[in-house]
Order: sequence, then structure tokens, then C-alpha cells
Amino acid sequence: MRQWPVSASFPLRTARRHRACAAALVLALGGCTEGAPPAPPARIPEPFHLNPFEQSFGYSQAVKIGRTVYISATVAVDGEGKLIGPGDMAAQLDAVYANLGATLKAEGGGFPQVVMERIYTTDMEALLKVADRRLPFYPEGQRPATTWVEVRKLVDPGFLVAVEAVAELP
Repeated sequence: MRQWPVSASFPLRTARRHRACAAALVLALGGCTEGAPPAPPARIPEPFHLNPFEQSFGYSQAVKIGRTVYISATVAVDGEGKLIGPGDMAAQLDAVYANLGATLKAEGGGFPQVVMERIYTTDMEALLKVADRRLPFYPEGQRPATTWVEVRKLVDPGFLVAVEAVAELP
């Protein structure tokens, strides 16, 4: 049997070693977790329809996933799907932004939450003449990233302009 040297410092050194080992063990085990971390909550798409005819037409006016709302190209129609302002770019642009505002409000947001918009038009020159009508909807200094595209035609030949948007809700 081994004999340990007898000294007054022996118990003190042993206690220090035990504390040091215990501290190292606590630090080593502190980063360990049991099993995998919990999965983030599911991001389930939540479709929204501004008007009843949208469902029968086969699309959603908007889809919310988490705090992000993706809004389909919004056009100048009333609640029954009838064209507003035939041949009148200004009237159609006003109606588009009114419908876009209604969709944003229904989703719990507003124009300040819009981070991206795409404007499609069949007549860029006519749109440029009335484009300033969209500016009051956005707070000064908080206008979204915007893309303007001229297309040959939209889904209905009477539509002159359509706006799609992406919003980040608070």
C-alpha cells in the first residue's frame, strides 16, 4: 500500500485539485445539451382573399408566412371584380393603391411596412404622368424598393396597371 507523504499542505493541495477538476467538469458539461435543439415554429402559409371572386379565379390576393406578407398583383377592380376607371390610368392607379391598402390593413399592416413593390403597366408613358399619385401612400423617406415594368398586356385587356408588394409586419 502506498504511503502519502505527511505534510500540512497535503489536504490543501488535494482540495484545490478537487475544486479545479469540479470547475473544469462544470464548464465542459455546461455546453452540452440533451438531444437536438427544438425545431423553430412551422411557417405555415395563410392565404387571404380581398374579394370573394378571387377564390373562384384560383389565386390568393395575399399569403402571409410568419411576419411577411406577399401580395399578388393588385388591379383596379371593385368588390365584384368589375374594372374601375376603364382607359383612365390615374383612376386605375388610385383604385389599385386603395385595394392594396385594404389588403395591408386586413393583414395587420399598412404602407409603412411595404418593403418591395413591382408595378406592371401596359403604358409606361401614361403611368409616368400620374406616378406621383402613389407617393402620398408611403411615408417620406420610407419608400419601398420598386421595380417598374412595361408589359404587352395584363390578365384583362382593360387593366392598365397592377402592383404587387411584399410587406414585413411589425
